[in-house]
Order: sequence, then C-alpha cells, then structure tokens
Amino acid sequence: MTTPDETDLVREGILDQIGKPFGSAGPMAAPDEVNLPMIRHWVDALDDRNPIYLDEAAARQSGFDGIVAPPAMLQTWTMGRPTIEGIAERGGSASVIKGTNPITQLAEEGFTGTLATNSELEFDRYLRPGDLLHSQGVLESISERKTTGLGRGYFVTWVTTYTDAKGEAVGRQLFRVYKFAPGSAGSDGKKNSGKPAAQEEAAPTGIELPPFDLNVTSTVIVAGAIASRDFMPVHHDPDYARAQGAPDMFMNILTTNGYVARYVTDWAGPDARLERIAVRLGAPCVPGKTLHFTGRVLAQEVLPEGRVETVEFAAVNDFGPHATGTVAIRRPAR
Repeated sequence: MTTPDETDLVREGILDQIGKPFGSAGPMAAPDEVNLPMIRHWVDALDDRNPIYLDEAAARQSGFDGIVAPPAMLQTWTMGRPTIEGIAERGGSASVIKGTNPITQLAEEGFTGTLATNSELEFDRYLRPGDLLHSQGVLESISERKTTGLGRGYFVTWVTTYTDAKGEAVGRQLFRVYKFAPGSAGSDGKKNSGKPAAQEEAAPTGIELPPFDLNVTSTVIVAGAIASRDFMPVHHDPDYARAQGAPDMFMNILTTNGYVARYVTDWAGPDARLERIAVRLGAPCVPGKTLHFTGRVLAQEVLPEGRVETVEFAAVNDFGPHATGTVAIRRPAR
C-alpha cells in the first residue's frame, strides 16, 4: 500500500473515469432475446425446479402472464459472445475490450488476476421470453492499493443498469472485483483477513430455512459457467486457476447467485418474488468441497399488497464461508 507521501500512478490514471461508462462502445446489446432454451439450460444446470420458469400454467397461477426467466440470470442475457482464441491472455474477457477501461488498464500494469468479491442484484420485474435487453456499466469506485492473500491489487466497483427494448429499467447490479498481481502476496501492506463483513444487526423472526447441501463437482461448476455464458478459464481450467492463486477451478458468481436464488425460492415457493440478492464472496467454491446452505428470516414488513421478507443466508465449505448475504422476497397478500 502506498504511504501518504507516495502517489499511486496506477490508481490516479483511473480516478477520472469514476461516474463514467466503461469504454466507449456505449450500451451492450444482448446477443439474443430472453428465450426458453437458455432458461431450460440454466434450470437444468442448477437443478432449479421452480415451475414458473418452464410451466405456462404454473406461471399464470403464480400471477404472471406466462413463463418467466429466473431473476438471477439477469447478467447472463447481455454476456458477450466469446472469442475463445486468446481468452486466457485477455484475463477471461469474452472479446477485446474497446476504449478506456479500468480492468484492461490494471491488467496492462500487471494486475492480471480477477476475483469477484461482491454482487448486489435488484429486480424491477421478472423477464419474459421475447424481452431484448441492453446493459450499461458505470464505474463507481476504485480502492487504494491493497494486499490480500492473493496478492497486491485494487477493488474495482461498477454498477450496471439493464433496460428493455423500450428503454425501461428492469434491474441493476452492483459488482465488485479484486484485480491483483498473482504471486505478489505479502509484498507490502497488511493482508486482508478474507472474513466476510459483519451483517447488520436485526432481530430474527425465529423462522429458519431448511439446510441444503450442494455436492460440488467439476461438472456442477462447469455447467453453471456455461449456462451463464461465462467462459473465463478459472471456471473450467484447473491449471489456469492455480496460476491465479486459487486451489482449483472455482464456481463463478453468477452460478453462486443462481444457487442462492434456488435455495430461497425452494423454501418460499413459486408465488414469492425475488426483489434483491446481495452476496459477499469469501472462500472459493471448488470441486470436492460440499457447500452447506443455511438461512433464517431476519425481518418481515407487512404491506397492503403483501409482505416483504429479508432472509440472511450463508453457504459454507471446508475453507470457510463461500457466500454470505441477504435476499429480499415479496409475498402476495392472502
């Protein structure tokens, strides 16, 4: 970490981009409309059997106009079509990023490792087949240089807004990654403990969700990465992942979000609407390490049209907490 008398030229070269869109190409258009084959691929990969995703009658019975897409797929729809050649050298980017971009700038300075640390998804409405999305990311912040167990680097945070063909917002995502120099751990500063931040204190209702154990295999990890259209090598190539400082290839955050959504809606039922999923990542989710999900209802807010419940969850393996956070669901009035 730099001292007060030092200037971090790498960070200084990025600060003027805060509040501005990534690159210069403008909003990203989804390569395809929301469609049933991709929905089916997702629910099969994650074994999510919520009937509203594939059963027209069940979706209508739950108050929708027809089949809807799993909300946790939001980012998946605008993932770019990949150019596989050279993807490892690009740090997992689907294609060459055009324009000035903090991620590519950091990679050019030697901070080639990428680890997702936080995701906060908000859903304005569920998507339906035929929706065509656009996304636009805006840089929110870049931290001072840090040192964690992975190495020296920066936490980069951006917010992406997703809009439909009419330009109306359908959801948004705050996303934070750690861009680091592999092999530089312990070279300066104080190491991050890697422990999740303390959750806000709230009075639990006493309602606990049934625990769920996910048998994490290589197939589970790769299936989730493909279903979310994420071809970053750390999610399918063990050697590449180990070169980045990970113990093995590991689950991507889109898949983690999907399993969190599945865990809560398996308990809440098809009538519940996901409004928000906030996840903080910790230990990697790797093959051979069972992921144990637990949860409890922290709070309930009763409204004329129903009630909103906030669920606190944790997904833990032998390394420690993989994902912790909260999920907000809305239930209709009965």
